Amino acid sequence: MKKIVYIFLICLYLPVGVSAQEITMKEKNNAKVAYNKGIESINEKEYWLALEYLTAALDFNPAFAPAYLMRGKVNLELNKIQESIQDFTVATELDRSLGEAFFYLGYASFTGKSNPAILDYYNTAINSGYKEPFVYYYRGLYKLIDGDLTDAILDFTYAIDLQPGYALAYHDRGTAKRNLGDYQGAIYDYRQAINYKPDFSIAYNNMGSVKKILGDFQGAVDDYTVAINIDTTFYQAYNNRGSARFQLGDYEGAMEDFNRVITMKEGYSLGLNNLGGALTKMNDLNQALQMLNMAVEIDSTYGHAYLNRGFVKELLGDIDGACSDWRIAQELGIEEASEYVKECQ
Repeated sequence: MKKIVYIFLICLYLPVGVSAQEITMKEKNNAKVAYNKGIESINEKEYWLALEYLTAALDFNPAFAPAYLMRGKVNLELNKIQESIQDFTVATELDRSLGEAFFYLGYASFTGKSNPAILDYYNTAINSGYKEPFVYYYRGLYKLIDGDLTDAILDFTYAIDLQPGYALAYHDRGTAKRNLGDYQGAIYDYRQAINYKPDFSIAYNNMGSVKKILGDFQGAVDDYTVAINIDTTFYQAYNNRGSARFQLGDYEGAMEDFNRVITMKEGYSLGLNNLGGALTKMNDLNQALQMLNMAVEIDSTYGHAYLNRGFVKELLGDIDGACSDWRIAQELGIEEASEYVKECQ
């Protein structure tokens, strides 16, 4: 009975059609030699050569789980996503204790959408003893995207505890705190991220956005400006700085930023809407109307653009047109539009 159980367990870890007896000691040794050459090639960043060596290793020994894991990682480097997923899947089937393979299977499979299997892969990796900081970070990132903010914060904290100075973990923990309404906690984490990564333009941008929520518009402008100085192509930071300048009454500065945005990002309806608002404040109503027309042409579901175009049409004396736009905005879920629609009745 013991012999039968032993043979059954071995067969569980081999691909279909492969038995333990079919893999000779010589083949295993050849596989190990090819595997080691593959690792050397990875260390030299010669990924195509590494792919050849690791494939040769698996030709010699199709039950070599670490070779599947490493070939999967090479395929990731070569942006061969489906091939990497296949390799990681086989690695996990061959060796259920190979936590690293489970992590990479989750990492390679994640498309940005909710998928409980991804969380299961990360959990299995950690439960198998693969407790690297980035495993907790990516599990936290999945939870953040999935809306599980409290647990996301816990995972980011685990990652930071394991790797002090983990700028990405601080940044994303800050975002989770911001989404929970803990704005001071968010600012603290964004500052920590910047301390460890001074050129972290996104952290400056997001810290500015929290300050804008708190009404610190000048502080927001200062943060957005640093983000722009770090990355002059960061069109969202220009847009956000323009919005903060608008709140400060600096309409010319806002127009300058919004004009830069629509030049940098063609078809950016948010920038066109915001430029329309700044032009309205500057009493350039015809130009404002043109910008808002473009915004709704690009995005016919953009309720705030219809609301703002209604204001411009009202100022131009087109009351029927204004009421029409406000009704559309109301239908699109803009609560503020309801008050203006009442005036049209």
